[in-house]
Amino acid sequence: MPNKKGFFLKILVGLSLLLASLFGLTSFQDFPVSSGAQEVEVVEVIDGDTIRVRNLQTNEILRVRYLGIDTPELSGLAHETCFGSQAKEKNEELVLGQNLILELDTDPLDRFGRTLAYVYTLDGLGEKDTFVNLKLAEEGYARFFLDTQNTLRQQELVQATLAAQEGSLGLWGSCGEESFSGECVIKGNVDRLGNKYYHLPEDKYYSQTVVNLLKEDKWLCAVEEAEAQNFQRANP
Repeated sequence: MPNKKGFFLKILVGLSLLLASLFGLTSFQDFPVSSGAQEVEVVEVIDGDTIRVRNLQTNEILRVRYLGIDTPELSGLAHETCFGSQAKEKNEELVLGQNLILELDTDPLDRFGRTLAYVYTLDGLGEKDTFVNLKLAEEGYARFFLDTQNTLRQQELVQATLAAQEGSLGLWGSCGEESFSGECVIKGNVDRLGNKYYHLPEDKYYSQTVVNLLKEDKWLCAVEEAEAQNFQRANP
């Protein structure tokens, strides 16, 4: 009778070799999820949550998008650009001219081919120092961005975002409509059927509406922003 243990071992080895060969053909081969980290050198800060880096082992240039956060854009509608330049400047302050550690999660690339990563600066001993994604969220330069595949640091990023919003830090205290004294207080809510509604502070169910960032709810700064993201106003 054939040795079943040996047979299954051969299958596992074969599958491992196949996966290795497949991953060896991809652009993220130097950022294996199993190792979880890679040291890179910053080449350019593109905006508040995107940078270009050089892989110190291969010299490959990669575009990196920070996981779990979303900073305001540098161009577009007025509500999109509010705090965009400040976010980029803060990102430059944190990472420009430095070597960084990139930590990957489950899905290492987005649909644009950018490497998705949690980004850390290094201390004098070459160890992780500042968690850049978290720092940007803590100080109000970024919103939480829900990624259902990459959830490793999700809870701490949610907590940081909510604390910044409650404290009106950064964009949360500067980018709201004039009637809200500059604060982002519109509640964007997604119901069980996937319908998207927004609630203004004066609306009937505003106080009862809970913003749950882990189910696609959002704090929004302006009516135009809410409607641009397909939220419709709930009953006033």
